[in-house]
Amino acid sequence: PTDAVIFYSTVRKGGYWTLNSGSTQGGTMIWIHGNRFAQNGFNSVPSILNTNTVQLVDGYSVYDCEMHNDKITNTQLTCYAPILSEGYYQIRVYVNGYLIPLYQYYDSKQASFTPMLSHTPIITSITPQSGTPQSLIKLAGSFKTACYSRDVDGCAQDNNPLISRIYVGGHLCNVIDPISGATYTTVNDTALICFFEDNEVGLFNITMLVTNEYGRSLARSNLYRISADENLYMFQSYAGLLIY
Repeated sequence: PTDAVIFYSTVRKGGYWTLNSGSTQGGTMIWIHGNRFAQNGFNSVPSILNTNTVQLVDGYSVYDCEMHNDKITNTQLTCYAPILSEGYYQIRVYVNGYLIPLYQYYDSKQASFTPMLSHTPIITSITPQSGTPQSLIKLAGSFKTACYSRDVDGCAQDNNPLISRIYVGGHLCNVIDPISGATYTTVNDTALICFFEDNEVGLFNITMLVTNEYGRSLARSNLYRISADENLYMFQSYAGLLIY
């Protein structure tokens, strides 16, 4: 057995237990506060000792929460929620392979996660939906924040959510021009332009990650197209023609 205890969880650094809602698309970081968690030792050999695992439980359905080991101490665990349906999920924690029983929680209701569409960033428009690599892409939707850097006015505090990453497939799409240091256009919470940095030609999905409770974005279903091999995609990059 384990003598670890759980006090509460939150989706915001320094937040209260009442802040427990997040994205349905995963990527929301959950902070779990308690005592006597395993201090993560960095072992080259995997071991059940010195490990913590977190699961989100809804009735008989159990989902793994991907551990974020950088911020783990003996009083704090952090993990990224997976894609989940809207609902109420009890947070369960294993320390060194032993499940912390609910009677070792301060109050089990204060250690839960509630994914909600209202807390999910949404992409409603992509312009254009095809183009050459190294091109500008305009996104519109409900991003939940206009902040993209801690250097922007009104964005310096930890409780200000940031648009931390935009991905085209596995490639970054940057809102800041690296040469000028300025954004390609004014970034607000409903529209932005980013630069697809890679040279890869192919079919890609576009996702946005927003910090704090908001996590990974959801794309409106009409943005998806079906490829010849029946895969869904949102953006197609193709080789440009060289004219001599």
